[in-house]
Amino acid sequence: MTFSAVNETFYEEFLVEASKAIALTQASEVVFELIIYVLMAILAFQIYKEIAKLYSFIEYEGLRYFKNTFFFYGIANLLLTLMSLGFLLLKISLIKGLDLAVLLPLENLKLLFLAVVLFLFLLGICFWLAKANLLASITWRLAEEYVRMKKIRKYFFFLSLMLFVILDASLELTLLTQLGIYVAFGYRALMFVLILLLIRSNMLSGEEAKPISHPYYLALILLFTVNFLSHSLNIIEEGYTFLYTALDILTVFAYVIILKGIKKWSRILVE
Repeated sequence: MTFSAVNETFYEEFLVEASKAIALTQASEVVFELIIYVLMAILAFQIYKEIAKLYSFIEYEGLRYFKNTFFFYGIANLLLTLMSLGFLLLKISLIKGLDLAVLLPLENLKLLFLAVVLFLFLLGICFWLAKANLLASITWRLAEEYVRMKKIRKYFFFLSLMLFVILDASLELTLLTQLGIYVAFGYRALMFVLILLLIRSNMLSGEEAKPISHPYYLALILLFTVNFLSHSLNIIEEGYTFLYTALDILTVFAYVIILKGIKKWSRILVE
């Protein structure tokens, strides 16, 4: 079999799998996800804007990382919005009885495949940078005495956290495949508890203890809680669609609370 024939077979299999996925997904589910991603993208960019204002008053490096977190979350949700929109258009085409093989000849199918790969790659990069910035925002207080004096040390500080995010995900995947669900879940729960303890340590540092309702720390707790729940659902076997729906709603709810808290904090500083 020639390379071109193998190549064509690969794209045909991709078309078959894509057709199955589209056929098995309810249009209402896609519309719901589309709305959720639009809301999260708008809220994330709004939070980024508000934190940028706040950072102009408090030039705290940890707050800058926190600001960058929402920028990359906003980009990620924007990409998810575009992917959901494309999925919905293909779903509507199938409902109307149009065949994907007719809609997507080989050349268009290649472009679709490359677009999906590109979107997934960019999505992964955005979530990677968002998580690294989120970790940087809570670990900065521990590292600032050593790092802030030299710019090169800041780069190494952030690069080390980016590496940690990759190693963390790789270790969790290894535990899941080699030792099973419970061990992987236990590892994720342990990391979640350690992060909460680190946030608590940051709250108690300084001249006075900050309350848990403090917008910055409340936002950190909410974000890591949502991330923990998301990881937990990914570890559990599929089939819990209602849990993913609840998590999406919880994420939007968390974003709204964060935005309100940051706006309140900004008003207090301006006044």
